[in-house]
Amino acid sequence: MRRAWWLAGVLVAASHSAEASPWSVVFEAGAEADTNVQRIETDLSATVEPISALALRTAGRVEHADHLLGGTYAFAASASARVIANDRTDTSVEDIGLVATDARYVHPLGARPVGLGIAVQAADAFAFDAEVGDRTFRNLGADGLLLLHGNDTRRLTLAFGVRQFVYKPAPEFDYTAPSANLRLDLLLWTSADATRTLELAGTLGFEARAFESAALVDTCPPGTNDVSCTATSSFLRRDRYHRADAQLTYVGTRVVALGYQLVVIDSNSYGESLVRHRVTLSGTTQLLPKLYVTGLATLQIDQYPDGLLIATDVQRTEFSNLEDENRSSLQIRLGRRLTDAWSIEARGAIWRELGGGNSSMPTAFHRELLYLGAIYQR
Repeated sequence: MRRAWWLAGVLVAASHSAEASPWSVVFEAGAEADTNVQRIETDLSATVEPISALALRTAGRVEHADHLLGGTYAFAASASARVIANDRTDTSVEDIGLVATDARYVHPLGARPVGLGIAVQAADAFAFDAEVGDRTFRNLGADGLLLLHGNDTRRLTLAFGVRQFVYKPAPEFDYTAPSANLRLDLLLWTSADATRTLELAGTLGFEARAFESAALVDTCPPGTNDVSCTATSSFLRRDRYHRADAQLTYVGTRVVALGYQLVVIDSNSYGESLVRHRVTLSGTTQLLPKLYVTGLATLQIDQYPDGLLIATDVQRTEFSNLEDENRSSLQIRLGRRLTDAWSIEARGAIWRELGGGNSSMPTAFHRELLYLGAIYQR
């Protein structure tokens, strides 16, 4: 627990440092009531019940961008923590901290609308009061960048690099992967007074993930699916990860966004392949002076080409922050600005498992959360 308060102190010190410099800073602290702090699924026998508890949360992020040697650079660093406010030993692994950083540098090629650059990113999630936790991981990445743009209405970014993922509770899920990503940003429409816009963003991504663990093979009798009848093979596990998504965003007196994402993981290890469809709809509007509301609805359907997903696999989660909960959900946020720098925010969310479940191990997932906190932003 002492490490959690130490991290909070670091965040406060960083915010004071950023306030005295041209860097931007966001700092948040609050408390939340969570009905499923371990984020467990319950089976039909309900042998394990979700644990409800109060959690304390803090987070901070500093950012800076400037010109250097004829190009531009951007840098960001963040830290966050979530601590369960009880003394139960079975929830101590949920006391998690996360530190992350990312940076990029882009240099234009003369007067042409082309730029070359590099980008790096790193994230490390760790447990405060245990060796490891279910959500402890390390992500590292580096990319070479090629940017093409025209008339501020369209931009194409190509990134080629490498990723390394370390899942601390189970090293058999660690991998390294060469990666390729493409992002296209288009300004489709703008009003005559430039107060309303319609934008489209699309991305394509690919990773060839190489594991040091052996691939699994199916040893079940024909016509059956059971995680208990699998065996290791003489081949190392290899996954081909594909991602495609598109988002349409309208910005005016309200902000509305509609997105769709398709993820396909093709694995040579039995029970590790996955097809995911994810649709999101969000909107932000002003209810009263200085009072804003944001709603986010997510519909997610996971399909398993092998008929099941190995129970201990981590394909379900993206592992990029402490908030990732890759299930269908409905979330509402209310924000009230108090001063130029301070605001308060209330959040409510529910998560459910909708469709595409694991046919070999029928389960249900239920989680509700209520949060209240304060935000400082400069």
